[in-house]
Amino acid sequence: MIRYSRTLMVGAVMALAAAPALAHSTVKNTVPASGSILAASPAEITINFNEAARVTSIILIEPGKPERKLDFMPSGSSTSFMVHDPKLATGRNEIKWKALSKDGHPIEGSIIIVIKPGATPSSPPPAKDHDHH
Repeated sequence: MIRYSRTLMVGAVMALAAAPALAHSTVKNTVPASGSILAASPAEITINFNEAARVTSIILIEPGKPERKLDFMPSGSSTSFMVHDPKLATGRNEIKWKALSKDGHPIEGSIIIVIKPGATPSSPPPAKDHDHH
């Protein structure tokens, strides 16, 4: 019985040690941060991951307009992806991204940026984790 308990304990410890290897990539931060209110469209949007990922699409959703695909760089695996000159419109802009985690699992999330001409730029406090699985 003791030997059986010891075997179970060793197995549980090994399973817990392997758990971090199964974790999906997550977004560390975005620039500008999700929830930012800006006076004008930013020159660039950057999405930073905690480990290498491969972004497969970035789409802009604006109220009353059709979805618009945004070009991003790089096209391969990286920890940082950039959208140059996204041309965000006045009002609420949702930037939805999809990616493949380092372990091959699909992940996705969104960034909300409000463009309010004449506004004093504001950024919310950094979120611990704002991506969605």
